[in-house]
Amino acid sequence: MMYDEEMYDEELEFADEILQNGLRDLILGDPDSLKTGWENLRVNTFEEAGVMTCDKGLVISLPNGTEYQLSIIRSR
Repeated sequence: MMYDEEMYDEELEFADEILQNGLRDLILGDPDSLKTGWENLRVNTFEEAGVMTCDKGLVISLPNGTEYQLSIIRSR
């Protein structure tokens, strides 16, 4: 199968949006957020994951090896 960069980008956008919306729903206490499958994620703090930063945040790892970093930055 040939590598299709456009298809790959669309899949990442889809996964990004699912994670974004799922986290929003989870924080807001939406019971439907449990349908996202959070039990399959691995979550570590930046410090636990060895991220070289002074910021606080989380590294969210999916079963397929994809990782996301969620930075916690106070704006006010």
